[in-house]
Amino acid sequence: MKYILLTILFTTSMVGFSQEISTSRISSKIEAITVFLTGGEVHRTASVNLKKGRNKLVFTEISTVADNKSIQFSSETALSLVSVSSEIDYLSVSDRNPRIKAIKDSIQLLSDEVIDLQNEKSAYQVERQLLEQNKSIKGEQQNLTVEELSAMAAYYRKHIMEINKTMTQYDLRIRKKNNLKYRYQNQLTELNYKETIKSNQIVVIVDAQATETATVELKYMVSNCGWQANYDLRANNIKDKISLKYKAKVYNNTGNDWADVNLFLSTSDPNISASAPELAPWYLNYNSLMNQTSDAYQGNEYVVPDNRAYKKYYQNWNAAPQISQNLDGIYATDNYEQSQETVANPEDNIKFTNIEVSQLSTTFEIEKQYSIPSDAKPYLVDITEHNLTATFSHKAVPKLDKDAFLLANIVGWESLDLVPGPTQVYFSEAFVGQSYINTSNVADTLRLSFGRDTKIPVSRKLMQEFSDKKVIGSNRKDNYTYKIIAKNNRDIPVRLNLYDQIPISQDSDISITINETSDATYNETSGKLTWLLNLKPGESKSYQISFTIKYPKDKTIRVKKYRTISCPSF
Repeated sequence: MKYILLTILFTTSMVGFSQEISTSRISSKIEAITVFLTGGEVHRTASVNLKKGRNKLVFTEISTVADNKSIQFSSETALSLVSVSSEIDYLSVSDRNPRIKAIKDSIQLLSDEVIDLQNEKSAYQVERQLLEQNKSIKGEQQNLTVEELSAMAAYYRKHIMEINKTMTQYDLRIRKKNNLKYRYQNQLTELNYKETIKSNQIVVIVDAQATETATVELKYMVSNCGWQANYDLRANNIKDKISLKYKAKVYNNTGNDWADVNLFLSTSDPNISASAPELAPWYLNYNSLMNQTSDAYQGNEYVVPDNRAYKKYYQNWNAAPQISQNLDGIYATDNYEQSQETVANPEDNIKFTNIEVSQLSTTFEIEKQYSIPSDAKPYLVDITEHNLTATFSHKAVPKLDKDAFLLANIVGWESLDLVPGPTQVYFSEAFVGQSYINTSNVADTLRLSFGRDTKIPVSRKLMQEFSDKKVIGSNRKDNYTYKIIAKNNRDIPVRLNLYDQIPISQDSDISITINETSDATYNETSGKLTWLLNLKPGESKSYQISFTIKYPKDKTIRVKKYRTISCPSF
C-alpha cells in the first residue's frame, strides 16, 4: 500500500508540473496610430481562440523598433495575465518574403557563372604564356629566310591578338555579371532590412477560464516615425478672409505598413515622465524673446515668402529649419568600378530639427483613415481648415522697387494649436512662395507678405529741371528733386505705406539741406520719410522731395546706390 500511494502521488505531481500550454501564432491588425512629432503609439487588435487553461499567444510581425517596456495587453474577456515578453524571429524572414530566396538563388547562380568564366579566362592566360615562352625563333637553323620570319611573326601576332580579344570579352562578361550580382545583393539587403525590422514577436501568456474566442488589444510605443506641420495659406483678394489649411507630413519607417488606420497626430512627448510636475520660478526680462530692440524682435517684422527655398526669415535673425533633402535612403550608382552600390537604413537619412511648441500638448483626430507605407517617405495628411480674419495693407519703396508689396496682418491664429512648420503662400490662385510660421516668436498678430501687387504701381523720377550741380567758391552744391507717384488700379480702396529717404552726412565737410518733403514724417536719425496714403479706386497721388548736398569741390561723393549681380564674362 505504501508503494501504491507513492506512485499515485508521483503521478499527480507530474501532471501538475507538465501542464500543457496551448500555443497560437496570431496575425494582428493595426487599427490606430497616434503619431507624435518623433515616435508613435501603435494600437493592434486580433481575434484569438483560447483554450481552457494556460495559453501562449505569439503576436507575429511586430516592429523591432517597438519599445518592449511600453507593451500593454487587454481583452474583452476576463483573463489572468501571466507574462508579457518579446523575442526576435529570424528564421521566418525568408518564409515571409519568397523574393528573398529567389534573389539568393540568383546571386549564387551568378557567382557560379563568374567562377566558370574566370576558369575559362585562365586557360587562355596559360595559352598566351606558352606562346610568350616559346616565341624564340632561333634553332639549329641559324639562317631563316625573310618569308619564314614573316610567317612566324604573323603566326604569333594572329594568335596573341585572338587570345587578347577573347580575354577582353571574358573581362566584360565577368564585369557585367558582377554588376548584376551587386545589384541583387543591394536588393537583398533592402528586403532583409524590411523583413528583419518587422521580425519582432510579442509573447503573451494568459490563463483562460474556458475555451472561447476573445478579442484582444495590444498597445506599444515605436520609434522611426513622426510628423511635421505644413500649411497652405490662401487669399483670393484683400476683402475676404484668409484660408489656412492645416496639414502634416507624416513618415513611417517602423517596418509595418499602416493600411487604412485611424490616425491621431499629437504634440505630446512620448518619453514624458510620470512624475508630477513642479513649478519653477518664472523670470521675465528683456532677453525673454531676443536681446534686441528692433521692430523685428518685437514681432513687427513681416515673414517674407521665398519661392526658391526657405532659408532666412525675420531679417537675418530667425532661420527656418530645413526639410530633409532625401527621405528615400537609397543611394546607388551605375558604375560599379567607381563606387559599389550600397543600401542604407532610410532612417539614417532623415534630418531632424528642434522646434518650440506649447507646453500644453494637443492631439488632432484625423477624420478619415489613411494608409502610410513603411518607406520613410513623407505623406501629406489633412488636419483641418480655418478661415482667418486679416487686414491688408501695402508697402512701397519706389527708390528700390517699382512695385508695391501686399502685407497681411492675420489675427486669431494663436488659438488654433499651430506647430512651427513651412507654409505655402497663395494669392489669387497664384503661388507666391514658401514661408515658415514660427509660432514661438509671433505675437497675437501674424504678419505675412503676399508678395508684389502689380495693380498698385509706384514710380520715382529725377526732375531734371529742378536738379543741378554748381561750383560756388571752394564747394560744390548738388540739388536733387524727385517726384513720386502712386496709383491704385484696384476697384477697392487701399492703404499704402510709402517710404523714401534723405541722405545723412557722416563727415563735417558734407552738409545736407532739406528743401521739400511733401509733409512726410521725417526721422532725423535714419533719414527715413514716411507717407500713409489712403487711395480710392483709380486714384493716384504724387509727392515731391528735394534736398541739397554741399561738399568740397576737390572731393567726390556717390549719391546713387548700386547693387552687385553676377553676369557672363567673355
